[in-house]
Amino acid sequence: MPGGRGRILVIMLAAVVALAVGEALLSKGMKSTSRTEGGWVSQITAVASSGWVWLGCLLLVVHLGLYMLALRGADLSFALPLTAGSYPIAALLARFYLHEDVGSARWIGTALITVGVAIVAFGEAKAGP
Repeated sequence: MPGGRGRILVIMLAAVVALAVGEALLSKGMKSTSRTEGGWVSQITAVASSGWVWLGCLLLVVHLGLYMLALRGADLSFALPLTAGSYPIAALLARFYLHEDVGSARWIGTALITVGVAIVAFGEAKAGP
């Protein structure tokens, strides 16, 4: 495969950004629909008409497509842990875009996960067959 590991890392970087941003937009959309009055039909209508929810879902589909592309050329044991790279991006988006309280335990846990992702990304395992 041309590019090998570097190509897979670029694809997975785009995939995890799409995943984290998609989840943040989905969260924003769902929180904005929680203020909707009425029963479940009103809730479904509010969710279905939310641009944030649609954009978040679109980015999650983009993530899935990129992840599938990465799996064509990489071992699952290499690609799957890289999806956890979305955690630090999501934590930053939660804190600074959604204005959520992200406590120190969450930051420490996110840092530990990020170190694990770096070990997988830059370790000795080959990217694919």
